[in-house]
Amino acid sequence: MSTQEMLVKTGSQLLFADHATDFDYPTDPTAANSIIIASPAPVEVQMNLSVIAAAAAWQSAKTASLARTGSAFVDEWMLGACMESTATPAAGGTFDFYWNPSSNATAASGNSGGASGVDEAFAVAGLTQLIRIGSMIVRAAVINIQSDIGVLRLPHLYGSMIMVNSTSVAMVADGDADECYITLTPNIPDSQAAA
Repeated sequence: MSTQEMLVKTGSQLLFADHATDFDYPTDPTAANSIIIASPAPVEVQMNLSVIAAAAAWQSAKTASLARTGSAFVDEWMLGACMESTATPAAGGTFDFYWNPSSNATAASGNSGGASGVDEAFAVAGLTQLIRIGSMIVRAAVINIQSDIGVLRLPHLYGSMIMVNSTSVAMVADGDADECYITLTPNIPDSQAAA
């Protein structure tokens, strides 16, 4: 009888960035600032992370279906991010990340916390009805990167990312957000024969 061991493999990341204007993957980001897994290729989700003022929030477009086979989907995703500010933020501030879970493919339907399902500003009053994923505590540096901010357990096939800028400065100017992005990496259980 062979012994099995449970390993973890990754699939295609969700890549939240301003793909429409600023972020041209795979040219962006620079290699030194990349936590993007190139293969399999990431799935692009529109989210303009530029010019978000301190204490303001922004939401992404709703994802396409996250199903891998039929309606089956990976439930565990690791959050990572690279954030660029207009100036050096005070150390100890945070970028806070939330998820709007939805069972509906339509952008404007089935959203939590007043999310719209489109790439636009988000009213922070709705944060209490979202899934909190975690926070990146910033260093006193213009660019902050962290690949393990928190784990999201998906309850539905669709959703959108919400980010709150709880630092002391605004995000980098529109047109320069080529180092601003968020990743969700699926952690997929993989049973294999022990070596």
